[in-house]
Amino acid sequence: MKSEQKPQDIEQTLISRLRDKGYKLTPQRREIIRILARDESHPGAMDILREVRKILPRISMSTVYYTLDMLKKEGFIKELEFYDTENRYDINVSDHINLVCTTCGKITDFMSDVHSFSESVEKETGFRPARMRFEYYGICRNCAGRNGR
Repeated sequence: MKSEQKPQDIEQTLISRLRDKGYKLTPQRREIIRILARDESHPGAMDILREVRKILPRISMSTVYYTLDMLKKEGFIKELEFYDTENRYDINVSDHINLVCTTCGKITDFMSDVHSFSESVEKETGFRPARMRFEYYGICRNCAGRNGR
């Protein structure tokens, strides 16, 4: 969803879609959506909680998780699960590659034509992918520069 849209447009689109589906748009939900729309770093739930508490100090972690789960079930965000670190949330639900820095943990979206790969898989194996998750692990430009690589 993110690609070339402005954060405020993404935010308004999500709010509108939730309203159309009959969801109550509480201040907590609105703030979580605002953070997801503006934060391209693929924040974790703790990151989101810290940011929301700057505006709404009494929000609970369960409210954050409940809202993230609802957004995920509706297909408005992707949850990126990792075995060795906190899960992260991606508002860009289009097929793309996530570039994960193994030094600092930063995740960056790389928009690429992953559909041709999907078509190759189907052509060669008969397997029809329904959804995809691509991740490349390595060292980001900032970390590489700091380490002189």
